[in-house]
Amino acid sequence: MIDSTLKNANILVVDDKQVNIDILTDLLEMQNYTNLRATTDPRLVVNLFESFIPDLILLDLMMPYLDGFEVMEQLKALIPVNDYLPILVLTADISPETKQHALSAGAKDFLSKPFDMTEVSLRIKNLLETRRLHQLLENQNHALEEKVRERTSVLEKTCQELDSANEELEALDQAKVDFLWLISHEIRTPLNGIKGFTEILKSEIHAPELLGYLEFLESSAVRLEKFSYQALMITELRTRKSLIENEEVSLHELLDGTKITLRDKIQSKKINLLLQSDQSVDAIPGLRKYLQVCFDCLVDNSVKYSPADGTVIVKVYRADGFIICEFIDNGPGFSSAALNNLFKLFWVGDGHIDQNTGLNLALIRLIMNAHQGRIEVLNHQPEGTIVRLTFSNENRPVQSDAGMPNSL
Repeated sequence: MIDSTLKNANILVVDDKQVNIDILTDLLEMQNYTNLRATTDPRLVVNLFESFIPDLILLDLMMPYLDGFEVMEQLKALIPVNDYLPILVLTADISPETKQHALSAGAKDFLSKPFDMTEVSLRIKNLLETRRLHQLLENQNHALEEKVRERTSVLEKTCQELDSANEELEALDQAKVDFLWLISHEIRTPLNGIKGFTEILKSEIHAPELLGYLEFLESSAVRLEKFSYQALMITELRTRKSLIENEEVSLHELLDGTKITLRDKIQSKKINLLLQSDQSVDAIPGLRKYLQVCFDCLVDNSVKYSPADGTVIVKVYRADGFIICEFIDNGPGFSSAALNNLFKLFWVGDGHIDQNTGLNLALIRLIMNAHQGRIEVLNHQPEGTIVRLTFSNENRPVQSDAGMPNSL
């Protein structure tokens, strides 16, 4: 028995002997196949193929006008590339050469004459089953391709929306940078006037109480100017689209620049600023303006928290392919709570003088992340603090601390 799908298959029989056609069509009708066409003239096969669209062709090889090989050659141009159209060859010649020729021409199976009816029935059923399975697979492939097209369309739309959102974010980032540049400029311009007139007033006013007010005013102006510069640099680092392009920055030039910037603070507290460096290390890889900020901020902190006549050491050495730069002071050190919160913006500290830590360490962490480096802060025994900067000098990344707690 055959199922309803197979019995409705279109079957075309081509044989120049009417008796063979009668035998085959009678058998197919007995098997409940309903859509049958037959011809004894091979010249009509192409027209029948186009009008009937067969699911199976029973094709004799030895015929007048056109043999089975020539018919299959004509059908090649009509059969879609991905279609599976079974051609069951009818032949009395079962030689290997004939079979090979038929298979290369497009045949899928053979029936030997005279026919064995059981064999005919089974081979026809098997070929139709194979065609049906192939069609089911093709339908599934088409459905899958349609789903892929739909998902691809959605993905492309999503990507376009993301691109548009990214462009908006980039525009907002740029607007933020532009705004901070403007604010920085607008802050610095009046601050220059305040600082200038403060210097003039200090030379004209001699009352100690008023001089104290002027020093406080001057200190506040300097702090506001520093905040403006640091806030702008933090924004620049956060919106940076690429990694730092390293250059070799002279260690001595960095330290000399810091000594000039902090000269008054160093001299007022009589701090002994020392450099301890390996002979193999005379430069640090990075961008000069950022590295100078690191040196200025860290030496400034060390000087600020060191006792009068104290010592601040800048120690630079090479270890395992990395360049290590340590800033060591003998100040009071940090409490445990302070060490866990040093890199938060404007965290109010305790244990290392109870005041706002500002932007310094948060800014330095951003600078080190941009250099693919890291910053560590440790208490130095028996007293003091070590701030350690680690730079890569062998084209291998330092394990970044960007993912650690309290990172920006």
